[in-house]
Amino acid sequence: MYHRIGYHRPENLWKDFFIEIKTEGTDSRGRSKESYSVYPPIYVRATLCGASPDQQLKYQQMGHPITHVIGHVGQPIAKAGDRLTMDNRVFYVKGVDNPGEQDIWSVYYCEERSDTHDVNQLE
Repeated sequence: MYHRIGYHRPENLWKDFFIEIKTEGTDSRGRSKESYSVYPPIYVRATLCGASPDQQLKYQQMGHPITHVIGHVGQPIAKAGDRLTMDNRVFYVKGVDNPGEQDIWSVYYCEERSDTHDVNQLE
């Protein structure tokens, strides 16, 4: 099965993303709390492109809207729930695909959000 990552344009060249692993815990009041760990620093060199209308529709039907597709060479490092950051942009991973289960190419289906992140904490 062929997965369209995007057309080659200058903005689709390799970029460095930091992977922030989602951790769940409880706060001092016993409420569940989510945070993202950046230590140890994990980064991946990947391509970024907008999600196609077909991809957006597929994830919208599953209740996970996406805006971008990020792809890199190798086995998946991040999982659904983690986030990828590049400069001041944050992408929440909604789904991961490992075409053919061969660890040759990994595809992350992400939603870019700028209104929900505050340094390292979700509210």
